[in-house]
Amino acid sequence: MSGTEKLLQAELPPRPAILVSLTEQMHSEDPDARRVSQLVSADVGLASAVVKTVNSPYFGLGRQVASVQQAVTFLGLAEVFGIVSGALLRRSFPSKDAHMERLWDEAAVRGAFMSRLARELRILAPDRAYTCGLFENCGMALLLLHAEDYKAVLKQSASPQEQRERERSQYGIDHAALGQALVRSWGLPDELALAVRHHHDLAALEGQRLSWTTCQLVALSVAANEALARQAGASTQNWSRDAAHAGQVLGLAVPELEKQITGLGATLPEPTA
Repeated sequence: MSGTEKLLQAELPPRPAILVSLTEQMHSEDPDARRVSQLVSADVGLASAVVKTVNSPYFGLGRQVASVQQAVTFLGLAEVFGIVSGALLRRSFPSKDAHMERLWDEAAVRGAFMSRLARELRILAPDRAYTCGLFENCGMALLLLHAEDYKAVLKQSASPQEQRERERSQYGIDHAALGQALVRSWGLPDELALAVRHHHDLAALEGQRLSWTTCQLVALSVAANEALARQAGASTQNWSRDAAHAGQVLGLAVPELEKQITGLGATLPEPTA
């Protein structure tokens, strides 16, 4: 079995059983909010992660919740389902490595930012945006966990394009394609899987024949990642190229998009020295 086949087949974390049960509820004609709350609350660690996420300043709920039931009441089933999916994703990659921790911390903020933008701009369901942001770099988590030399690839890569080229050269596949495979294996909507696959390719999406929702998710990702980069005193490498494309997809002039990004960055704590 090749390295690529191993990563795609043997190494993809299985879809958690609780996610299967929750998906059945979400797809039913009359979802049972009480049953969803019971399923999540039965797992103390998962319930704690949901409450902690909902109460984070990045999520912007504006009130504190003390239970999964309250989270469902205030946010709705779809958004709580997205939060649960993210918590289960992080749990599926057991590691105390600093790179892995940073990856998930950034994913949580990215997802929250994408959700807030989607809600404020009223362009698509916030839960879809949140889930997309969480899963965006899950392919990198796979490589961190299973490729011993992957940290060197991250360190040596000067750009997202170079990083993906190095990944394809050394592992036969890049993190975006791995992420797409994981999203699909967990039974999440294909528009999310495609957004994860193309999250570095906003400028080239016109010829891909992707759904408008997928294009919007990629544009939200570009904006959220720029907000994250600016907090660190930098900017994403392709922002000057991607800003106009993102604004066009999101229905914003570039100055309006800049204002939105500044507003997102204001919710982040100041970095420690």
